[in-house]
Amino acid sequence: MPSMTYRYCVSDCEKMLSQVIANRKFPVSQILFWILEIADRLKSQHISKLESGAFIHEYDQIPVITDALTGRKYINLPSGIYDFHLDEGINYLSYDYTVDGCVAPFTSVTFSRTTPSTSKRLYWTEEERPSPSNPYFYRIGERVFLLGTECITIINLEGGFYSTFDPETTCSLDDEFDFPQELYHVLKIQLLDLARFGLSVPNNRQNTGNFGIDDELTDVPKQKLQTAAQENQEQAQ
Repeated sequence: MPSMTYRYCVSDCEKMLSQVIANRKFPVSQILFWILEIADRLKSQHISKLESGAFIHEYDQIPVITDALTGRKYINLPSGIYDFHLDEGINYLSYDYTVDGCVAPFTSVTFSRTTPSTSKRLYWTEEERPSPSNPYFYRIGERVFLLGTECITIINLEGGFYSTFDPETTCSLDDEFDFPQELYHVLKIQLLDLARFGLSVPNNRQNTGNFGIDDELTDVPKQKLQTAAQENQEQAQ
């Protein structure tokens, strides 16, 4: 199945809006923002329910940085990621620490997760002690710190992340829209609900910057489409 692009999605949603809300035209930038906002929520829920690699974004050559004040090694997240439980927005982090050409480099050494408050106990036993062959990571904000690599030189890491959508970095409408196609109809329903919610506010209560009162809006149904669809399904059962 061919990949969906942002252009297709924006055009499709624009046609839907023009059919339902005929007296308003929404700019492409507004429609795209709504799409990305809703897609982030739906996609994060989809990923958290399944164990699948369909939406892992792989990054290699992630530079390892040494903090000048503390000497701690860390990487900056290469993209925004979903804030899943136990930092599961990070699928894996690894580096190549072997000379065996038959071993895939990213499987050579993988990092386990820890937290700053629990990392102390890792040093109590040899089995868990952080080392170059048994490293750990912990996350603070947009930085991912590395334990067990203090005595070796690492230039880059490889990692897989569940990346979020970013309106600021979405530059081309012809880029692939990395979104579950089975949830596309839900996205469209929620986008239409969002647009109709904005239009349900009477014009004489809007701060338009005009001293006069704008023409009244066409009556906009107040019931959410998603709620109506659920009620129809329940009645059918």
